[in-house]
Amino acid sequence: MKVLSGKSLNAFTVSGQAFKFERKITTVSCIHTPSAEDESGRFAAAQQTALEQLHELRDTAVSKVGKQLAKIFDIHMVLTLDDDFSDAVRSIISTQHVNAEYAVSLTSYNFSKIFAAMDDDYMKARSADIHDISDRLVSILSGRKQKSAKDFATGANKIICTEDFLPSEIIQFCENNAQGFLTAFGSSDSHSAILAKSLDIPVIVGLGWDLLNDVRTGDSLTVDGREGTVILNEKSESFVS
Repeated sequence: MKVLSGKSLNAFTVSGQAFKFERKITTVSCIHTPSAEDESGRFAAAQQTALEQLHELRDTAVSKVGKQLAKIFDIHMVLTLDDDFSDAVRSIISTQHVNAEYAVSLTSYNFSKIFAAMDDDYMKARSADIHDISDRLVSILSGRKQKSAKDFATGANKIICTEDFLPSEIIQFCENNAQGFLTAFGSSDSHSAILAKSLDIPVIVGLGWDLLNDVRTGDSLTVDGREGTVILNEKSESFVS
């Protein structure tokens, strides 16, 4: 038996099986292109598709967390069309003659660094929103299929363990009746945390590397939101969903 400690966002408790969620890392290549106009057009089209997806996510979020918290996705819509972000992407495309995917990724990296360096914890946590928006735009530009609730079904009725969550992932896991959310890192001020702690399930952030190194899918966990602890029963049988 091992005990992990972190910061609890509510006082709920649960015992259940772990599901380790590992986000696939997207590798974006830098490709030189002859037409900046064409790439800027692709970027603009991706923005519109992203807005459509975010509208759907917001509607789903309303049924899960209510209208007020679902407005987080309205913020994502605003950020998707943000003038500073859009101008930076188009500038990289036109000056460096590169593909839109690379321009979005580079802009996301630059903006995330700016937010992460801020003294205010709430503003610092906005770097996760920039990452979520960038990942969505790059997925659209790359032609990757939009993730649906079915893509998260392997975590159904389980305690989700990961490095950190994106707001969109919280909603998708909610559709599969997640029993709790545990993160190795992350901030209690992030929009993901704000969404998660509104649910009637335990949420603990900042559990550190032990969560990633010691917990396996199928392990038996007891999550105590009152104490901010997770008890790992290392003798339990593990399985892969």
